[in-house]
This record gives sequence, C-alpha cells and structure tokens, in this order.
Amino acid sequence: MTDTGTERQGIGRRGFMTGTAAAAVGLGAGAAKAADPGAGFTYEVTRSEAEWRAMLTKDEFHILRMGGTEAPQSSPLWKENRPGTYCCKGCDLTIYRSLHKLKLDKGWAFFRHSYPDTVLTDLDLMGGRMGDPFAEIRAAMEVHCRRCGSHLGHIVSLPEVPDRPIHCINGAALRFEEASA
Repeated sequence: MTDTGTERQGIGRRGFMTGTAAAAVGLGAGAAKAADPGAGFTYEVTRSEAEWRAMLTKDEFHILRMGGTEAPQSSPLWKENRPGTYCCKGCDLTIYRSLHKLKLDKGWAFFRHSYPDTVLTDLDLMGGRMGDPFAEIRAAMEVHCRRCGSHLGHIVSLPEVPDRPIHCINGAALRFEEASA
C-alpha cells in the first residue's frame, strides 16, 4: 500500500488521495460525469439544470451535479452511527448500508463498498477544479450514482484500511434512512 501520510493529525483528503491518484490512472473510466450529460451515457433519472437547482441546495448542487467536495465534518452523516441505509439525494436510490460504513475520524462518510450495481466510476482528471484540498491532485477515481449520475465522492486507499480501497463519500450527496425497529 502507498503511504499517503494520513498518520498526521488533522490531514485533509489531499493527503490520502494523493496516494490513490496513481492507482486511479491505471483504471478505466466507466461513466459520464454528472455535469456532462452529453457524454454518451443515458441515466434512468434525468432532469434539466433548472430542475436540479430547484430540488437541491446550492451546496448540494455543487457536489452532486458539478463534482464538488464538501468541507470535512460539514455533514452530520460523517459520524452517523445508527443502523440504516444511505440513499442518493438526487434520485433516492439506496446505495450504502450502515453495516459497511467505516468509523474513520477524517470528516467524510467512508464505506467498504456499495450495494451491487448502484454506482459507476469515472476517472476524474480535473482534481484541481474541486478547490484547495485537491490542488495537487491530477487524477482520482470518482464515484457516481448509476441511476442519476450524481457525484457522490471518490475511491481512496488509506493506511487505516490496508486490505482494500474504500468509498469516501460526501454526506451532502446522501440521505440517511434509519432502520425500522
């Protein structure tokens, strides 16, 4: 595994994503970007930009439709511990289970994997467009909802989870549904 420097207290996504960028370059791109609907892939749920803007907050639109990244610890879902499921905020597709959620003190929601056939990945070659935390990133593996194409987050490798890459997901891209008793 690549040492990404995450052992330092308070390091942001840039530190651990830098180590995954090289691995991402070797993987194939599988989906069109949410912000690029003309890329030859048709999603089950499609909306006009005006419809997306009407249903999402400004921050949610920036994350889900423009591929942005929320600030660490800005969503309460990063520390959500109750049993339940996590759905795409763009189309309500159930994507993650709390059973597969990892408790990492990084400020984002981490999952070992998604439900089968719920996400698509894409090679994000525009790392710098996401703002300062990613200024040095040139490529990363992006995760999209397979139903509506909304950007969810990225696939990363961390020393704390050496056995596999994990999903680092923006809480603003998800809606949590607590399991019924």
